Amino acid sequence: MLSANTIEAITAETSDYWAEEVKKSEIVAIAHGKEIGHKLADLIDEKTCALLTVNHITRHECKANGDARARSMGDVWLQDNEIYHPINVKTGIVGAEGQPNLVSLKKVLTAIMSRQIDSYYLLMVKISVGEEALAPAVYFVDMLDWLDYVTFDSGPGQMMLKAVSFFKDYEHGKHAELDIKGKLTELMELYKDGEKRLKMNREQDFKRYVEMFNTFTAGGEFTVTPNTQKSLLLK
Repeated sequence: MLSANTIEAITAETSDYWAEEVKKSEIVAIAHGKEIGHKLADLIDEKTCALLTVNHITRHECKANGDARARSMGDVWLQDNEIYHPINVKTGIVGAEGQPNLVSLKKVLTAIMSRQIDSYYLLMVKISVGEEALAPAVYFVDMLDWLDYVTFDSGPGQMMLKAVSFFKDYEHGKHAELDIKGKLTELMELYKDGEKRLKMNREQDFKRYVEMFNTFTAGGEFTVTPNTQKSLLLK
């Protein structure tokens, strides 16, 4: 895990950096334009990763041929005490928190059991968009300490942050104090629950399509009509 000093330093330097950046006209223009979520997120993610790279020793996960791996666990891997730690940089807009994707659960499980990581850090820059100014807030946590605020969809295989409840409880410090085996156990429970729900959903889908098929094949002549196309809501 990262040392307390490193966590404090990254939080402070990221906060100071974005407190100045959000005053720039180009940032303000994007924040008050259309589709601010993606545009602002891409810009903030890029600049925050660059900040980490400038201020710390970082690396990127690569393939065997040396090319950067597109779907790495971390946007950057940051060195502390000779060990590299994955850091996922995220941007949040107040009022549009949702459930952002974090990382593949299987990747985290594999990396822990391969003794490659003992933490998974989320560095989130949350922006409040006011009429006259933007207000940034920085959250830097090891998500393995906050697994009560993570959900898992076994279809795409992604863990997602329950952002609304996370930000609500963050100031109160409602996170677990577990050793690595305890964290791994919670991750496995997420995995098992996700697989169970996926199996149930697939069985329900299969049953529904069998019923639709039986109804269709028992019917009369096949014809597409204006009435059958109404549900398309074509405009």
